[in-house]
Amino acid sequence: MYDDQPVQPADMSKRLSALAANMATLRHDIESGQLTLDPEAGKQIRDMLAKQIDQVDGWLEQARGLARRAPLGENPVGHAMAGKFEQRAGGEGTSFAAVFSSYRQVLQDTDDTVGEAMRLYRETEDRTSDTFKKLAN
Repeated sequence: MYDDQPVQPADMSKRLSALAANMATLRHDIESGQLTLDPEAGKQIRDMLAKQIDQVDGWLEQARGLARRAPLGENPVGHAMAGKFEQRAGGEGTSFAAVFSSYRQVLQDTDDTVGEAMRLYRETEDRTSDTFKKLAN
């Protein structure tokens, strides 16, 4: 993963699909009450996610800026290459913009999931605290 070989957009798309599936499992565990998250740890995670989302937003802006036809000449090869570059930057599927958009969505879903886990932790803490107060009286 961290070798000198560049990651191809199609490979990144597959990795994002796997990550999204993992997030769905995590969300299920949280929604079923099997997993909660201490708010302090959750805040640290959410801060890291916010920084990553900001960075991805910058990448998306750059990719969208590249998604235009480059002036490569008025000939068949120039037109073909300009179209190819435009699609690779801003097209559908495995273009840079599409992959970055998918990655940003996974980050946002992760942030939402962390927020939900923190909320459930607080609810559990409140119920436990109420129970102890009732026992003490």
